[in-house]
Amino acid sequence: MKKVISIAACAALFIGLAVTPANAHVGTQTRGNSLVAGTSSRIYLSLGHGCTYNGVQYGTHIFSTQVPATAGKPTPEFHQGFKATVVASNEVDAKNIPAYYTVTWTARNSTWDIDPYTFYDFGFKVTWDKTPQKIFFKTTQTCFARDTDAGKNIPLYLQWNITDGSTKAATADTEFGPAPSITTVAA
Repeated sequence: MKKVISIAACAALFIGLAVTPANAHVGTQTRGNSLVAGTSSRIYLSLGHGCTYNGVQYGTHIFSTQVPATAGKPTPEFHQGFKATVVASNEVDAKNIPAYYTVTWTARNSTWDIDPYTFYDFGFKVTWDKTPQKIFFKTTQTCFARDTDAGKNIPLYLQWNITDGSTKAATADTEFGPAPSITTVAA
């Protein structure tokens, strides 16, 4: 009887996963790290694809994310072929703490661009605020399309920065979508 229930539960879970739509084009991965409020942890943002322009796919050259102060000052993970930077926002609270930090990974040259047909994880270390909460990571992928007529590169953007469930129509060079998020839990 237990086997029948277990098989039925697994089948229901599989069916549920198969029909659940993705809620972001950049997903969050914890890889077993803690989401307990007040603790240090690591979070990974997983890029699902590159940019499309005139039917052609282009790789991600720059990836950036805003890490809210409730996750502390992030330490970016090293990635071969990329330069990582962390910049505090100009917006600060009453205690002069930045509202967020922008972590940016930039490919050293186009040979290091993330293949548009694959996924890739960028990670960083944080210390969660002591209050359990939902935390959004607004992200931007930047790709460069080659405009042969103009003889220059055209920047394309994938901005995953919507936090209120709304939608925003794409423009000629930018696609918008939901920001990836995590929810910390009480200790």
